[in-house]
Amino acid sequence: MTDFITVSAGGPPPDEDIADGVYVFILSAIADPKTVTVRRGPKAGNDIDLIDWDFAVDQPGTPFDGRILGESTSTASGPRSKMNAYLTALFGGITPPPGTKLRKEDIVGRRALGTVTHDEGGWPRISNLGALPATMTTPAPPAVMATPAAIETTGAKQLPF
Repeated sequence: MTDFITVSAGGPPPDEDIADGVYVFILSAIADPKTVTVRRGPKAGNDIDLIDWDFAVDQPGTPFDGRILGESTSTASGPRSKMNAYLTALFGGITPPPGTKLRKEDIVGRRALGTVTHDEGGWPRISNLGALPATMTTPAPPAVMATPAAIETTGAKQLPF
């Protein structure tokens, strides 16, 4: 007898998955808005415009480098929108002021920190996107490891701090 169906755990195959954690991502592509019909929830049956964002893990030398996670936002860009949160993260924690006009080439190639978690279906998602710390955006100065020297004072050794 030959197996006909094998039930999977859900989510991507292991060679396309990524472990939960925090990663440096680079925005590799952003699509033009597309109209979709909402299938569930209070807005079911309504059409909304979405923008697809492709983020690639940007950590050379790691097993997940280059792995792409796709996310979507509405076209809303106000201060409470997911798009605004993405733009703020991609612009180093600085929210673009109202009225700012951006081209794709102004955004693609920017980096941010993303927290990856798996949804109930087993798919990896970027659950949070934040700005890179300043120490990760510019080369760090060489580390100097200082060893505290013992100082002799009144017969007892003390550290200089």
